[in-house]
Amino acid sequence: MHHYLVNTLGSFWVYEDQDGNEFTRRAVEGEEIAGELYQAFEYEPAFENWEDYQYHIHPTLIKVDDTGVKFHIGDAIEKAYKKRLTTELQKTIEEQQNVQNAETTIEVSIENQDVFYMLPFPITLNEEWDTIRIRPTLKVGRKEVIPDLDPELAGARFASSIYFTILESGKIIEKETVETPERTFEDCLKIEYRTETVMPHMNGGGPKAGESTTTVWLAENVGIVKFHREANKMFQTGPPGNVFFPEVTSYVLKNYEIKSGTTEGE
Repeated sequence: MHHYLVNTLGSFWVYEDQDGNEFTRRAVEGEEIAGELYQAFEYEPAFENWEDYQYHIHPTLIKVDDTGVKFHIGDAIEKAYKKRLTTELQKTIEEQQNVQNAETTIEVSIENQDVFYMLPFPITLNEEWDTIRIRPTLKVGRKEVIPDLDPELAGARFASSIYFTILESGKIIEKETVETPERTFEDCLKIEYRTETVMPHMNGGGPKAGESTTTVWLAENVGIVKFHREANKMFQTGPPGNVFFPEVTSYVLKNYEIKSGTTEGE
């Protein structure tokens, strides 16, 4: 029996990102959701900027059973996507012409599965599975203002909706040795998660708008030891032919302690 997701009470994991920032995940008392018992985790520091939230490495509730590992992430992923999409779209609107004469409001709503299917059992190489589906809707309200005229008389209001679906699939690529500041971990599961964004209209995006590739390495009896994500923004503007580079986020396990006790997982 292999244990790739460890959740014994009191265990902790310290991760460092590409900029030297650290966070600590700690296993705490679990809770029941819809009749199912989930193991729980707390974070230090707690999330303040939800743009930093990555559901692959920041689970707050997990369940491990005979079918695999799943994270309950509904509330967190909603906060994260609302923050990111609002920020991205606001920046895109500000970069467009004539915005100095416009007042803009943005509302974001998210429909998503509450569960992210992180790892199915039995463990099989190169077999894809569906991990999560996310459907954001953005409502953009705009009021054009004509200078030197009474806005109440001259202002023109219009609104539009942008909606799309993000589909993600996972695949165990191989087993690989990972070197971290803590130690060398052999035979780690290397899992690759890829998203596909289905948009009815691209609205300044492109063929790779919003798409991401996330790679997670899992060590037996430890958990996640390395994380790497490359993600394209959903909304990008710029001159024709401009090349956009994905944002890169990485974490590596810097320190950890696994408490003895009953561990769930395969």
